[in-house]
Amino acid sequence: MADDKAAEARKGLIDSVKGKAKEVVGSLTGNDSLTAEGQLEQTQASARKEANAADAVADAESEQARAQAADAAGRAERQRIAAEADAATAQQAAARERAAEKQAAERAAASETARANQRAEERRQRDAAAADLRADAEVEAAGDDYVDAVAEYQESAADTAAKRTEADRLRARAHDDEGK
Repeated sequence: MADDKAAEARKGLIDSVKGKAKEVVGSLTGNDSLTAEGQLEQTQASARKEANAADAVADAESEQARAQAADAAGRAERQRIAAEADAATAQQAAARERAAEKQAAERAAASETARANQRAEERRQRDAAAADLRADAEVEAAGDDYVDAVAEYQESAADTAAKRTEADRLRARAHDDEGK
């Protein structure tokens, strides 16, 4: 492509020189037709030069636009990569936060379980102490009942013995009264 432009530029320069030469020769010889032909070739060479210049400008602008597009694509790719990295970082942070919340919840649950176990143990100990007190009271009451029963038995035995003695005495007296 660059070779085509260089060839066009050379051809334009050659046509311009040829046109100038024809114009000069036509002026010197009085050949108006040759002068006009030389001027026409110079005008065509000038137009070709302007067209080549416009093509070169258009090519440069096109290349610049391609470079800008490539630069924009590169920036967009870098932004996409940065956004993906930010998203990954945010996901990791969210995962760490969820893990921390889960651990905190597990610790809170374990702590609550420990407190509940402690309360249950305290309740069991109170119930056991109350049961021991009731058992002690029942043993004491049974002991009191036993003492009362022994005392009642002894009293009943003494009363029975007294009644036997009285009965024996009455029998002996009755026996004595019979014999008299």
